[in-house]
Amino acid sequence: AALVIHFFYPLRPHLLYTRAALNDGDFWRLVSCHWVHLNTDHLLWSSMTFFLLGSICEIMDRRRYVMSIGISAILIPIAIWIDLPHLEVYGGLSGLDCSLYSLLIVLFIKREWHTRNRIWTIFYIMMLVLLPAKIIYEMTSGLTIFVNNSHTNMAPVPLSHLVGGVVGFAVGIVKASNDTPQVFPVLNLHISSSRCK
Repeated sequence: AALVIHFFYPLRPHLLYTRAALNDGDFWRLVSCHWVHLNTDHLLWSSMTFFLLGSICEIMDRRRYVMSIGISAILIPIAIWIDLPHLEVYGGLSGLDCSLYSLLIVLFIKREWHTRNRIWTIFYIMMLVLLPAKIIYEMTSGLTIFVNNSHTNMAPVPLSHLVGGVVGFAVGIVKASNDTPQVFPVLNLHISSSRCK
């Protein structure tokens, strides 16, 4: 969807988050804005990250994957609308990427905690801490880590990353009735005993 929208330019102005259009009642932009990117570099980094993290999250826990994406997709633009009234234009998957990253790391932590693997548990906790560190860097520097925005007029929106990260974390830690640590099916090989004839 992001690729089609990016390279079919006439669609982009009708799907991007713009405060003026939302004031006019174009509420679909609250969700569609995530699939619109402001330049090709932005598209490549955001969509590749979304594809990779989303694929792993869906394999590990499809229900939480859908919840994390759905809740983040709604809350991120609402938070921007309320807390960033000066921001006129917003687009991109980076907020959802942060949601998926946070969710994935929480799932890994829960899995390693369940298997009592302390070294990997500590490693994933450290990986989780990298997300708020990234957000703090963006807030203080005005620069992004992965997308080069120093020569463009594109500004990072750390609030979208913060909201996405918090949603992914919350969805990941909430206990469900059928909550069991998941591993990749292709790696979860169980050798059952069989009678040789």
